[in-house]
Amino acid sequence: MASACYVYGIQSVECSPPSGLAGFAGSPVIAIRCRALIAAASLVDAKGVGPTPENLLLHEEVVEALQLAGPLLPARFGTVLPSDEAVVEALAERQAALLFALSRVGDRVELGLSVLRNPPGSDGEDSSVDRGATSFGDSTQMGVGARYLRAKLVAHRREASLRREAAALAQGIDGVLRRHAIESCYTVLPTPRLAMRAAYLVAPRQLGEFHKAFDELRVVHRDHRFLLSGPWPPYSFVSPPSALLQGEPVEKGASLLAAAASKLLWP
Repeated sequence: MASACYVYGIQSVECSPPSGLAGFAGSPVIAIRCRALIAAASLVDAKGVGPTPENLLLHEEVVEALQLAGPLLPARFGTVLPSDEAVVEALAERQAALLFALSRVGDRVELGLSVLRNPPGSDGEDSSVDRGATSFGDSTQMGVGARYLRAKLVAHRREASLRREAAALAQGIDGVLRRHAIESCYTVLPTPRLAMRAAYLVAPRQLGEFHKAFDELRVVHRDHRFLLSGPWPPYSFVSPPSALLQGEPVEKGASLLAAAASKLLWP
């Protein structure tokens, strides 16, 4: 029985959900208004909606359709409030914060970047991070404890080398792409395969220059593989409306949907 409101996103009153747009269980997406804002929502079972691949994709489809109607604060997957009255109350209590977030994001989109190292031996990649393994003498002459400590030290040095390399790479890449974005955030990932992941908040008019800079970076860094995804709704650059609606601490971060998508899109 449908008795709760599933919120897909927050928009200004000048926007409205596209006619015929349906959400979960075929329930129409409606606008729940409070002063200068609307919450695009549909009625769902009070137990909520499970995070299946199909549901994640449907959430994303609805959010993208809403974004075509105007600037949007996308809600995190699974944002459910008990009633439309609860939605109105939440919008009223946090009107100023939501309006500020909406004006900041505007019609901008998110592009996701993942940078991977080529497999060992390809494109002239060397194995310098492993050279430390040969600097401790013959391991066959060591006891069990000494061999264990040696292995730990080698692993530590390898990770430290990868982290330094990844940090330098990430700073250089972000320095180039950041010129064509409003904001950026990136994470250094010192693994043998994955170097960094990043997200960029880009205005539609900047997309051409951003893609041009991206293509130039791929030429410069031939020893790495660059994967670009999007444009997406800007999940990583808004305080999740679910947090604002429910009074949680305001923090920048990707939604559950974005995190799930990253696992599918990025090795």
